[in-house]
Amino acid sequence: MCDTVVALGSATKDGVTLFGKNSDREPNEVQNIKIHSRQQYKAGETVQCTYITIPQVGETNRVLLCQPFWMFGAEMGANEHGVVIGNEAVFTREKPAPIGLTGMDLLRLALERSRTAKQGLDTIIDLLEEYGQGGNCGYRQKIRYMNTFLIADQEEAYVLETVKSWWVWKQVKDVWSISNVISLGKDYDACSPGLIENAIKKRYCKSEADFNFRKCYSDKIMTWGAKGTQREARSRNLLLQKKGTLVTTDFMAILRDHGGTSELTPDKSGGTICMHAADKLIRRSQSVCSLVGNIGKDRQLYYTTSAANPCMSPYHPIFLPDTATPAGYLEGSAGYDAESFWWQSEELHRQALWHFTSALGAIQPQINQYEQEMISTIEGGQLSPNQATIDEYFARARTIVKDWGATLGGLALEKPKWSFRRYWRNYNKIDGIA
Repeated sequence: MCDTVVALGSATKDGVTLFGKNSDREPNEVQNIKIHSRQQYKAGETVQCTYITIPQVGETNRVLLCQPFWMFGAEMGANEHGVVIGNEAVFTREKPAPIGLTGMDLLRLALERSRTAKQGLDTIIDLLEEYGQGGNCGYRQKIRYMNTFLIADQEEAYVLETVKSWWVWKQVKDVWSISNVISLGKDYDACSPGLIENAIKKRYCKSEADFNFRKCYSDKIMTWGAKGTQREARSRNLLLQKKGTLVTTDFMAILRDHGGTSELTPDKSGGTICMHAADKLIRRSQSVCSLVGNIGKDRQLYYTTSAANPCMSPYHPIFLPDTATPAGYLEGSAGYDAESFWWQSEELHRQALWHFTSALGAIQPQINQYEQEMISTIEGGQLSPNQATIDEYFARARTIVKDWGATLGGLALEKPKWSFRRYWRNYNKIDGIA
């Protein structure tokens, strides 16, 4: 389960496009920060996606991906031309195919092949119509779903929502957000041939005049369980509250949002934008990585946590088009790895679950001070974004995490629900965390 938000220059303080996304997936599904260089290919070459192979294009863009370690595609990312995309799972009355391109595959392919948001939109539509979508999208817990996308650049943004090989899209004005619920009803700008006819044929609606994409195609039970409706409403409310004055820190705050209550604990969090896993049935997803983009006419700035739980994780910069991942950043995969930044942070996050309220109170002031200085320095023009900037702030973020972890033993001990404690102890055993 995920949330993606966007604001165009008409809604931001500095006239830039702001973009943010939490990737909510299984709580032990490592998400790595990857940068793939621009590549050229010979005619007839192919690309192996998660489940199927398709023809490769002559040249692919340099891309930044927040990528689940086991798949070809990505939950969110950007390219050297300032195109940024996030995708969401949606659950529909039409069931996914057993194999095809996953939503994450479509996202990566669009970033590799597009120079503008509109080209990204068209690329996903073309691939969807030719190859369809399908295949298991879960790590250990098998799940198939359809996908929606927010696609943006410095000038414009689009919301694209799909079911099977059909689609609808709308051009965004000012702000928009998507969650695990179809967001477009009658308010789309275009739809694919056959979409409305299928709805009438299957009695989802009576006529073309009666057609409403959200009402016709949503699986009501699965959509209710995903809590996407309430998270969509919350993210849009937060966007509208500051429309016209939105800045980078506002988007970081949205991705850390716990529904406006200070009483939240992770065993009772429900459907919040900053999501905490609690059980294997209803709340089995966790925010495992977060990305915020600030895209202007003359520069692109991206920030990521490179870790789960944005409420406890400092952002650090990661820029395109010519920088690399931070010095000292090591990827992770299945099972605990003490050298991986994602797993280093995750080990401490899990310890903090037993001290959650006091842990938040201890870590958040440190994170806020660090991020305010970082953003002021980078976006205020005091420091030219380069590899040294990336390396410096990643090192500082990692130090904050380590120093914070060293203090956990002295914080007040809380007692989450028994089922919650059992759930996380089981994951610790699976992942090899003592």
